[in-house]
Amino acid sequence: MDLGIVAGRTATRRALHRVRTHGDTPARQAAAFGLGTFIGCSPAFGFHLPLCLFSGWLFGLNSLKMYLGANVSNPFVAPFLLFAEVQIGRCLRAGAPYPLSVEAFRAVTLWHFGADLVIGSLLVGAILGTAVASTTYALVRRWGTTEAVSRVFGGAVDRYVESGMFAWESANGKLRLDPVYREVLRHGLLPDNGTLIDLGCGRGLMLALLASARARWQEGTWPDEWPAPPTRLLLRGIDLRPRIAADAGRALAGAAVVAHGDVRRFDLPAARVVLLFDVLHMLPYDDQDALLVRIAGALEPGGSLILREADAASGWRFRAIHVGNWLKGLFEGDPGRRFCFRSCDEWVERLEHLGLIVRVVPPARRPFVPNVLIEARRGS
Repeated sequence: MDLGIVAGRTATRRALHRVRTHGDTPARQAAAFGLGTFIGCSPAFGFHLPLCLFSGWLFGLNSLKMYLGANVSNPFVAPFLLFAEVQIGRCLRAGAPYPLSVEAFRAVTLWHFGADLVIGSLLVGAILGTAVASTTYALVRRWGTTEAVSRVFGGAVDRYVESGMFAWESANGKLRLDPVYREVLRHGLLPDNGTLIDLGCGRGLMLALLASARARWQEGTWPDEWPAPPTRLLLRGIDLRPRIAADAGRALAGAAVVAHGDVRRFDLPAARVVLLFDVLHMLPYDDQDALLVRIAGALEPGGSLILREADAASGWRFRAIHVGNWLKGLFEGDPGRRFCFRSCDEWVERLEHLGLIVRVVPPARRPFVPNVLIEARRGS
C-alpha cells in the first residue's frame, strides 16, 4: 500500500482520537456535557452543532461531548421539552401557564410565545445542564482518571493506531475499563529491572502500558499519586494465536519482544516477574498445575508471579462469567469449549504449596466481575 495513504489513515485516526478524548479531566468533561445540555435546551434548532463547536473552541472543552449533551433535544424528547419551556416561561412572565385550549392558543402572539420560549429555555437549560454536569462529575470522579493517568493509558493505546480502528478502540476500551492494568501500576507490583514475561499476552496491552509508563516517567508526566513505574524491565510476551501475536509484535516494536507459542510448551527462561492474566482457566487442571510448577521454578530469588483469574466461589457473579464465556465460545464456533476455574482459596493453596509467598491484592473498589489479583513471590 502507498506510504502516503498509510500515513494519511494514521493521521486521521490520531485526529479522531484527539477529538474524542480532548478535555478528559472530570471538571472539563462535566462542563462539556453540562454546557452541551444547556445549548440543546435552547430553541436554536439547526444551530446546536455550530454553537457546540464555537463554545468548545472558546472554552477549551470537548465539542464532541458537548454535542452529545445537546442531543437532549432529540425528536423523542424535544416536543415535551418545548412544552415545558414555554409553560415555565409563561409562568415567570405572566404568573400563570397557558390554558390548554384552542382559544388560548389563537390569542397568543408570536412575540409573547417567543419570549416565553426563550425565558423558559434559559431556566430549563440551566437546571438540566447543572444536573448533567454534576452527575457527570460524580461519575467521572468515581470511575474516571486524572489527566496524568489518562496520558499513561493514551500512550499505550496510540501504539495500536496503525493496526486499524477496531484494534485501536478495542485496546482503548480494554485498558481503560479493565482494572487489572491500573491495579498492577497503582500497587507498584513490578520490580524496576530484570525480565518480565507475559504469558498469554494477547495483543500485548500490559506490555504497551508498561512501555507508555516508562515514557511518561522519563518525560516527567507520571501521576503523582502512583509509585514509580519500572523503567528497566526487559519486556517479553507469548501468545498461542499467531495473528494476535503478530499484531502485538507490530504494536510493541522497539519496546517488547512477542513470540508465538503455547505457554504449556514454551521454553520458560529465568524471570524476575511473570504475568498470567485470564489464561489458566483455559487449560485443563493438570496443565494448570504443571505450568505453575514451571513458573515457580523459573522465578529468580525475590521474583514474583502476578496472577489474575475469576473467583469460582463468588456466587451469581461467577455464574454470569460462565454464561459470558459460553456465549463467547458459541460466537467463535466452539460452544463445547471447557473452562477450568478455581476459587481464590484454591489458587492461594496451590501457590503456597509451591513455596511461594502469596498475597491477594485488594481492588480499589468492588468490581462487578469477580476477578482476583494475586501476587505470589519467591523468597530471597
